[in-house]
Amino acid sequence: MGLVGLIFELVVLVCLAAGIASNAAVVGSCDMLDLRNGSLGPWRADLNGSGCVVWDKSDAATDWILNMARVCSMMGLILGCIFTFFAFFRQCLCPLPCGQLIMDISGIGVQISLALVWPMIRSNVCQTLGCSWGGGATALLLAQIFFFAASIFSRCMREPRYERRKERRDEHKEEEQAKKEPVEEPVEADAEEGHAAKVY
Repeated sequence: MGLVGLIFELVVLVCLAAGIASNAAVVGSCDMLDLRNGSLGPWRADLNGSGCVVWDKSDAATDWILNMARVCSMMGLILGCIFTFFAFFRQCLCPLPCGQLIMDISGIGVQISLALVWPMIRSNVCQTLGCSWGGGATALLLAQIFFFAASIFSRCMREPRYERRKERRDEHKEEEQAKKEPVEEPVEADAEEGHAAKVY
């Protein structure tokens, strides 16, 4: 696909790197939700001025929405890393089994996982203390956008590096064979014309 395929390839790799960074920010965020007495993220919280620390899972053992957001934020990061691993290997290093299929599945999985983080605002904590979206929500939205763009454009990338190298080798072999093959001269045609002239 030439230049266009190269541009799509760069877009995919940049979006994957940005998606992983944004997803990691979601996991490490303690301000996904702003509360009256602090802020809360999937894994960390800042309550009553205690600083951004990991909150104890037992504190929300009965709140399945928070537990779901906690698990899905990490699952999204894992699936995003799998997506990036297969995309990088496929384009830059070597082919992997079912590469495009796994990229498609991980791309869909990361969108579903990150989408299941949003219901945090309907958790019991928010119903008790009141919540509003904080800075971590921006990172979550960006992660979804980046991974979505990478999923779409991953099918528009140019041929993988190993295929391009193989094509260049085949072209080089064809050129070498063309140089080695002798050029046949129309000897028989000249001889027939001479014989016809003699008979005449």
